[in-house]
Amino acid sequence: MTPMRRGMIAAGIAAALVLLVVFGSAERHDAGPKVTVDKVAARTVRSSILAGGILNYLDPVKLKPEVIGRISAIPVKEGEHVHRGEVVLRLDPQVYEAAVQQAEASVLQARTAIESQKLTVANLALQVKRQRAIFRRGLVDANSFDNLQSQYAIAQVQLQSQREALDIAQAQLNQARQTLAKTVIRSPIDGVVTRLPVKVGETVIAGTNIPGSTLMSIADPAEIIADVQVDEADIAHVRLGTVADLHAVSYPDAKLTGKVIFVATSVTQSAALASATAGRNFEVKIALQGRNLPRILPGMSCRAEIYTRSAPHTLAVPVQAVLYGDHASTKSLDTTAHAYVYVVRAGKTVKVPVTTGISSDTWQAIDQGLQAGELVVSGPYQTLHALTAGEAVRIEAAKAASAKPKNSGNITISAS
Repeated sequence: MTPMRRGMIAAGIAAALVLLVVFGSAERHDAGPKVTVDKVAARTVRSSILAGGILNYLDPVKLKPEVIGRISAIPVKEGEHVHRGEVVLRLDPQVYEAAVQQAEASVLQARTAIESQKLTVANLALQVKRQRAIFRRGLVDANSFDNLQSQYAIAQVQLQSQREALDIAQAQLNQARQTLAKTVIRSPIDGVVTRLPVKVGETVIAGTNIPGSTLMSIADPAEIIADVQVDEADIAHVRLGTVADLHAVSYPDAKLTGKVIFVATSVTQSAALASATAGRNFEVKIALQGRNLPRILPGMSCRAEIYTRSAPHTLAVPVQAVLYGDHASTKSLDTTAHAYVYVVRAGKTVKVPVTTGISSDTWQAIDQGLQAGELVVSGPYQTLHALTAGEAVRIEAAKAASAKPKNSGNITISAS
């Protein structure tokens, strides 16, 4: 091969390489940026609010002493199941038994006094009857007859007084017996002893506001609630019967659901005492649903996701796919006004205004503007916010496609 021929071949190869580089660069430039897309599809979108709080039993019963006494026996233990009417604690009854005996003696004394007074009244009645006949004959002066009648009347009044004294003594006996009965503490419900802070030998004092006056707490473990605090900005959307998902810190893998059974009508006391600039919270109680609940201990931390609104079978797109125009001149206070998405049609972006509905953490409902099956650009974030209408894009293959849920709606088409 002559040197001239070898030079011509080398020049041709170099020209071909230059053309490949030029056309390759032009092809990559014309293809545009890579984007991920999602299909517009009908989904159930639920708007929710988050609130933190603690788990507790519904309506736990706190047993408090009604009389002063020394604890003589505690036949139950903390965590033990008890039945309604079962004896759970006893106080030393000696003082109150003595009071009952004294009241019984008073009742007996009052009855004896009545019987004695009855005899006195009967005797005076007989004397009055006899002297009346003698007085009619003029054998007894009027003063003597009048004095006898007065004594008879007084005796009748004293008999009535003795009967009333018996009633008082009987009432005191009943009261003493009731007080004695209060030395035996019984469970008012079927449940579990959740707290038992006292011991045998300790002296308890009656009173509801005295620290340490609680003998024990009993609750039904089947009725569990989440007591959460909802911010004042969200409380208007919470209604009785609203469904909620609960996440307990102690059971991160347990799926708990419940319904709102109580919404406070006034601000939480602790928040009310805070400064005027501090946020206000309202108490909301959520009853857990289901039978196979985990072992809940009072005071466990939890987080509640309360679903305030739901839109089943509505067209929805990922929340990050919806963009909002900056119209500083508008007077509208609606922060969702001028919403739009980028739809991919024939490899290019089309800016489509949309009317949004409710949203969740993942999905944004679209009331108007899109049709099922259309492809909307959902990422990446920087690429999406830098897009313009009519720009050519390439659909990026989704990573780890096999790990995605079947109905995720994310397109996994490889770039051509």
